Amino acid sequence: MKQPALPLAYRSATGFENFAMTPANELAVSYLDRWPDWPSHMLLLAGPPGSGKSHLGAMFAARTGGRVLRPGQMHSRLKAPTLVVDALPPFGDPGLDEEGLFHLINWTREQGIGLLLLCESGTGPGVPALPDLASRLRAAPRVEIGQPDDALVGALLVKQFRDRGVDVPPEVVDYLIVRLPRDFAQIAATVARLDAAGLEQRRALTIPFVRQVLNEVS
Repeated sequence: MKQPALPLAYRSATGFENFAMTPANELAVSYLDRWPDWPSHMLLLAGPPGSGKSHLGAMFAARTGGRVLRPGQMHSRLKAPTLVVDALPPFGDPGLDEEGLFHLINWTREQGIGLLLLCESGTGPGVPALPDLASRLRAAPRVEIGQPDDALVGALLVKQFRDRGVDVPPEVVDYLIVRLPRDFAQIAATVARLDAAGLEQRRALTIPFVRQVLNEVS
């Protein structure tokens, strides 16, 4: 008899020991490691949804004694060595506080504060309604996190299952690596689906069970 899975919340681990560096993200990591020796006080870090931008931002803030802000906190004037703005809306989006971002960029530059802006791939400097903001963004260095390679897919699977309290066998990880698309969102969705199916059916995540769940979806 199937038992509906309870909608349990889980917390994603964002410590240094929980981050896997691979060729897909090593450029971003190496750039963050160079702070404070950046060519500008500001950096745009872009990547697909689920690519670990928030994780990197949290690690960068922890290492530099900085603070993480949400987009609605851009009028904050925290005196910290670095500030990270997480989940920045697309430039030109009505939901983006362009004036707040513009003044935050200017203020952090005047104060000598490092500013890390986290945004999704495709969220380029664009055409903000505020021309001065557009020029600031075009002048800033930009680093992209690429689509996951095999090593990162494996690391993501292990981490995301562990975030949910599931120790998945290595052979199951290897089985999934060669079958999943190189897409962060689909990897996360697959982990959620397998976790829910395992809880609902009270089954361990073995290769036969994982194959059954994936076949049912496809």
